[in-house]
Amino acid sequence: MTNNNNNSNEIKIPSVEELLNRAFEELRVSEIKIRKDALVIMRKAFGNTANPTDLWLDIMKAIVLSCEANHYSFSKSELCDFLTIGSKGLDFSKEGQISNAGGQPPTRLIDDAILSIYRDIMENHDNSNETLKSNYPKLVLNIASIVHKGADLNEERVGVYGLERYYQRNKTLAVDKIMSLPIILDAQSHVTKGDDSIPEKERTEIIRKSKSDGLTKAHRKELTNSLSVLTHRKKKELEELLMKIPDQDYKKIADLCINYSKLQKYSKLVGTKEFSPEIERELGRKLTDRQLQHATISIRKVKIYIENVLDGKFLPHGSHGINHVKHNLEYGYQLMGLIKYRRRKHEPT
Repeated sequence: MTNNNNNSNEIKIPSVEELLNRAFEELRVSEIKIRKDALVIMRKAFGNTANPTDLWLDIMKAIVLSCEANHYSFSKSELCDFLTIGSKGLDFSKEGQISNAGGQPPTRLIDDAILSIYRDIMENHDNSNETLKSNYPKLVLNIASIVHKGADLNEERVGVYGLERYYQRNKTLAVDKIMSLPIILDAQSHVTKGDDSIPEKERTEIIRKSKSDGLTKAHRKELTNSLSVLTHRKKKELEELLMKIPDQDYKKIADLCINYSKLQKYSKLVGTKEFSPEIERELGRKLTDRQLQHATISIRKVKIYIENVLDGKFLPHGSHGINHVKHNLEYGYQLMGLIKYRRRKHEPT
């Protein structure tokens, strides 16, 4: 009788895959590849995690790394959800499982700080530059680490009273430089290769077809013509390179070439007094000195950017899957409206 009672009351500990799936459900992230890559990261980088608090933080790290590797940008709503589950964990009480990652409920002081950060994201995320938007998930990760362990991911001790001040300080620093997570990972090891059941030749044809369908024949011809003028390369070589690069890079290159006339105009004006007024006139808004500096550097290096993308020379730095130089140049092009900032297909309201 006693044994039966013990068995019936036994707490079911969720597996890592269950925890990851629940987290993705809370975030409303449904992309299968992102979920698969996050699970691979957990198994390869955090497979020996035993402490529940560390396990939960590692799950959040895996989510951020997988999203970055797959060029998935957190929306404003998702960031707020990420902040909530980061600070409080997931509620498994309905299933008789663990109640939260840290084992103890957050204090009122922490709740107030989290609410203030939540409001800041809601009010300022949309007006943030692309570097800061890329850094928001890592800022949230550090906040979650402080809430549960009293220290950020770099082991900097932060008291509860300094939580909001820490966030604001690091948010300011995150405007200009991509933050990296203090995790050692093979940059290629956590990215799944796709469906192995599809032969490589067939996969290449699928990619080629999807890119060919994206533009009309006339537009594709115009694209290679513009690239030939910009890079001084043969059109046949450029057509082959375009079929090999990732779809996101293909779209960015196409955006630049669609705006070829603007590129020519800005290239002639860069370094003169007419450069910034012309850009601001085209955009219909003012740019800060820092934004104008980004734009100037990007215009001056447009040929280098295009050739490095075509040749696959922008290798990811560290574990976060982002090349700083490429990211900063693209930010400059986005500021000028030369390439589009593409949000995810599913944008929660």
